Amino acid sequence: PRDAAPVLRPAGLLSAAAPDPTAAPHNADPDTSAPPWKSEGPRNPAPPTDAAPSTDSAPSSGAVPLLEGVGAGRDVVPELPKSVRVGQRFAEYALRESGIGWRSTGHCSDRTVASCTSFEGVRWGTVKGLIDFAAASGCEVTVTGGTERGHAGGAYSHANGYKLDIATGSCVDRAVKRYPSTGVRGDGARLYRSPDGTVFAREKDHWDITFR
Repeated sequence: PRDAAPVLRPAGLLSAAAPDPTAAPHNADPDTSAPPWKSEGPRNPAPPTDAAPSTDSAPSSGAVPLLEGVGAGRDVVPELPKSVRVGQRFAEYALRESGIGWRSTGHCSDRTVASCTSFEGVRWGTVKGLIDFAAASGCEVTVTGGTERGHAGGAYSHANGYKLDIATGSCVDRAVKRYPSTGVRGDGARLYRSPDGTVFAREKDHWDITFR
Protein backbone atom coordinates (compact mmCIF):
# COMPACT_ATOMS: atom_id res chain seq x y z
CA PRO A 1 0.00 0.00 0.00
CA ARG A 2 1.06 3.60 -0.59
CA ASP A 3 0.42 6.38 1.91
CA ALA A 4 0.87 9.30 -0.45
CA ALA A 5 2.34 10.57 -3.69
CA PRO A 6 6.16 10.66 -3.78
CA VAL A 7 7.61 13.33 -1.53
CA LEU A 8 10.68 14.49 -3.39
CA ARG A 9 11.71 17.48 -1.29
CA PRO A 10 9.83 18.01 1.99
CA ALA A 11 9.57 21.63 3.11
CA GLY A 12 12.70 22.95 4.78
CA LEU A 13 15.27 20.77 3.04
CA LEU A 14 18.70 22.29 2.74
CA SER A 15 20.50 22.82 -0.51
CA ALA A 16 23.86 21.96 1.07
CA ALA A 17 25.62 18.86 -0.16
CA ALA A 18 24.69 15.65 1.64
CA PRO A 19 27.16 13.00 2.79
CA ASP A 20 27.98 10.44 0.13
CA PRO A 21 25.03 8.00 0.22
CA THR A 22 27.29 5.22 -1.04
CA ALA A 23 29.69 5.53 1.89
CA ALA A 24 29.98 2.43 4.04
CA PRO A 25 28.13 2.64 7.39
CA HIS A 26 29.82 2.52 10.76
CA ASN A 27 30.08 -1.20 11.45
CA ALA A 28 31.69 -1.57 14.86
CA ASP A 29 31.72 -0.16 18.36
CA PRO A 30 35.31 -0.15 19.67
CA ASP A 31 34.16 0.34 23.26
CA THR A 32 33.40 -3.24 24.28
CA SER A 33 32.77 -2.22 27.87
CA ALA A 34 29.42 -0.71 26.90
CA PRO A 35 26.51 -2.38 25.09
CA PRO A 36 27.19 -2.25 21.32
CA TRP A 37 25.63 0.74 19.61
CA LYS A 38 24.49 2.33 22.88
CA SER A 39 24.64 6.11 22.60
CA GLU A 40 27.19 7.78 24.86
CA GLY A 41 28.26 11.36 25.46
CA PRO A 42 26.67 14.71 24.50
CA ARG A 43 24.08 15.13 21.80
CA ASN A 44 25.21 15.97 18.29
CA PRO A 45 25.11 19.69 17.47
CA ALA A 46 23.35 19.08 14.14
CA PRO A 47 21.64 16.19 12.38
CA PRO A 48 23.30 14.29 9.54
CA THR A 49 21.91 14.87 6.08
CA ASP A 50 20.99 11.47 4.71
CA ALA A 51 17.20 11.21 4.74
CA ALA A 52 16.00 9.37 1.66
CA PRO A 53 12.48 10.41 0.66
CA SER A 54 10.44 7.86 -1.25
CA THR A 55 7.03 6.28 -0.98
CA ASP A 56 6.21 2.80 0.27
CA SER A 57 7.70 1.12 -2.76
CA ALA A 58 11.12 -0.53 -2.50
CA PRO A 59 13.43 1.48 -0.20
CA SER A 60 15.69 3.90 -2.00
CA SER A 61 19.46 3.90 -1.60
CA GLY A 62 19.64 7.57 -2.55
CA ALA A 63 20.18 10.45 -0.15
CA VAL A 64 19.18 14.10 0.03
CA PRO A 65 19.88 16.85 2.57
CA LEU A 66 17.81 16.84 5.75
CA LEU A 67 15.94 19.60 7.54
CA GLU A 68 17.90 22.65 8.62
CA GLY A 69 18.35 23.22 12.33
CA VAL A 70 16.38 20.16 13.41
CA GLY A 71 16.54 19.73 17.17
CA ALA A 72 15.77 16.05 17.55
CA GLY A 73 14.67 14.62 20.87
CA ARG A 74 11.61 13.31 22.63
CA ASP A 75 9.92 16.71 22.45
CA VAL A 76 11.16 17.99 19.10
CA VAL A 77 11.48 15.70 16.07
CA PRO A 78 11.35 16.41 12.33
CA GLU A 79 7.97 16.89 10.69
CA LEU A 80 8.08 14.39 7.83
CA PRO A 81 5.43 12.18 6.21
CA LYS A 82 5.27 8.68 7.67
CA SER A 83 5.98 7.16 4.27
CA VAL A 84 9.37 8.87 3.88
CA ARG A 85 12.24 6.40 4.09
CA VAL A 86 15.39 7.56 5.83
CA GLY A 87 19.03 6.62 5.77
CA GLN A 88 21.13 4.89 8.41
CA ARG A 89 22.82 7.98 9.83
CA PHE A 90 19.64 10.02 10.14
CA ALA A 91 17.78 7.17 11.86
CA GLU A 92 20.69 6.71 14.27
CA TYR A 93 20.71 10.42 15.03
CA ALA A 94 16.96 10.65 15.65
CA LEU A 95 16.97 7.59 17.93
CA ARG A 96 20.09 8.59 19.85
CA GLU A 97 18.84 12.12 20.42
CA SER A 98 15.61 10.62 21.77
CA GLY A 99 17.45 8.45 24.28
CA ILE A 100 17.01 5.21 22.33
CA GLY A 101 19.94 2.84 21.87
CA TRP A 102 20.48 -0.12 19.57
CA ARG A 103 22.68 -3.19 19.37
CA SER A 104 23.44 -6.12 17.09
CA THR A 105 25.10 -9.47 17.58
CA GLY A 106 27.48 -8.61 14.76
CA HIS A 107 28.22 -5.04 15.93
CA CYS A 108 27.31 -3.78 12.45
CA SER A 109 24.65 -2.01 10.39
CA ASP A 110 24.96 -3.71 7.00
CA ARG A 111 21.45 -4.33 5.70
CA THR A 112 22.53 -7.43 3.80
CA VAL A 113 23.86 -9.23 6.91
CA ALA A 114 21.37 -10.91 9.24
CA SER A 115 23.53 -10.43 12.36
CA CYS A 116 23.56 -6.63 11.90
CA THR A 117 20.96 -4.08 12.97
CA SER A 118 20.24 -1.77 10.05
CA PHE A 119 17.98 1.28 9.75
CA GLU A 120 18.66 1.82 6.06
CA GLY A 121 15.34 2.40 4.27
CA VAL A 122 13.22 2.38 7.43
CA ARG A 123 10.01 4.46 7.24
CA TRP A 124 10.02 7.69 9.22
CA GLY A 125 6.66 6.68 10.70
CA THR A 126 8.36 3.63 12.20
CA VAL A 127 11.18 5.65 13.77
CA LYS A 128 8.78 8.30 15.05
CA GLY A 129 6.43 5.62 16.40
CA LEU A 130 9.22 4.13 18.48
CA ILE A 131 10.27 7.56 19.75
CA ASP A 132 6.66 8.21 20.81
CA PHE A 133 6.45 4.83 22.58
CA ALA A 134 9.68 5.48 24.48
CA ALA A 135 8.49 8.93 25.53
CA ALA A 136 5.04 7.74 26.64
CA SER A 137 6.36 4.71 28.54
CA GLY A 138 9.34 6.40 30.15
CA CYS A 139 11.28 3.17 29.55
CA GLU A 140 14.82 2.65 28.36
CA VAL A 141 14.36 1.25 24.86
CA THR A 142 16.99 -0.67 22.90
CA VAL A 143 16.48 -1.68 19.26
CA THR A 144 17.70 -5.17 18.36
CA GLY A 145 16.40 -5.51 14.81
CA GLY A 146 15.62 -3.30 11.86
CA THR A 147 15.61 -3.58 8.08
CA GLU A 148 18.42 -6.13 7.81
CA ARG A 149 17.85 -9.47 6.09
CA GLY A 150 16.76 -12.54 8.03
CA HIS A 151 13.23 -11.48 9.06
CA ALA A 152 9.92 -12.78 7.73
CA GLY A 153 8.66 -11.14 4.55
CA GLY A 154 5.34 -9.50 3.75
CA ALA A 155 3.89 -6.09 2.98
CA TYR A 156 4.33 -4.81 6.56
CA SER A 157 7.73 -6.38 7.13
CA HIS A 158 11.12 -5.39 8.51
CA ALA A 159 12.54 -5.23 4.99
CA ASN A 160 9.79 -2.84 3.91
CA GLY A 161 10.52 -0.51 6.82
CA TYR A 162 7.40 -1.12 8.91
CA LYS A 163 8.93 -3.08 11.81
CA LEU A 164 11.52 -2.75 14.54
CA ASP A 165 12.48 -5.24 17.24
CA ILE A 166 13.24 -4.01 20.75
CA ALA A 167 14.67 -5.74 23.80
CA THR A 168 12.34 -6.95 26.51
CA GLY A 169 12.57 -5.69 30.08
CA SER A 170 10.35 -5.14 33.09
CA CYS A 171 9.51 -1.54 32.16
CA VAL A 172 8.96 -2.21 28.46
CA ASP A 173 6.91 -5.34 29.19
CA ARG A 174 4.62 -3.47 31.61
CA ALA A 175 4.16 -0.62 29.15
CA VAL A 176 3.17 -2.92 26.28
CA LYS A 177 0.85 -5.04 28.43
CA ARG A 178 -1.18 -1.97 29.35
CA TYR A 179 -2.54 -2.17 25.81
CA PRO A 180 -5.40 -4.59 25.02
CA SER A 181 -4.39 -8.12 24.08
CA THR A 182 -5.61 -9.02 20.60
CA GLY A 183 -4.90 -12.74 20.61
CA VAL A 184 -2.03 -14.90 19.48
CA ARG A 185 -0.17 -14.80 16.19
CA GLY A 186 0.24 -17.94 14.10
CA ASP A 187 3.73 -18.53 15.49
CA GLY A 188 2.46 -18.32 19.08
CA ALA A 189 3.49 -14.73 19.79
CA ARG A 190 0.95 -12.90 21.97
CA LEU A 191 -0.28 -9.66 20.40
CA TYR A 192 -1.06 -6.27 21.93
CA ARG A 193 -2.41 -3.25 20.05
CA SER A 194 -1.99 0.39 21.03
CA PRO A 195 -4.74 2.97 20.37
CA ASP A 196 -2.91 4.22 17.28
CA GLY A 197 -2.84 0.75 15.73
CA THR A 198 0.74 -0.21 16.53
CA VAL A 199 0.98 -3.98 17.07
CA PHE A 200 3.41 -5.51 19.57
CA ALA A 201 4.18 -9.24 19.25
CA ARG A 202 5.99 -10.93 22.14
CA GLU A 203 8.56 -13.19 20.55
CA LYS A 204 11.01 -15.39 22.45
CA ASP A 205 13.52 -12.72 23.47
CA HIS A 206 12.20 -9.44 22.07
CA TRP A 207 9.15 -7.41 21.07
CA ASP A 208 8.42 -7.39 17.34
CA ILE A 209 6.63 -4.08 16.63
CA THR A 210 4.64 -3.18 13.52
CA PHE A 211 4.05 0.53 12.85
CA ARG A 212 1.50 1.41 10.14
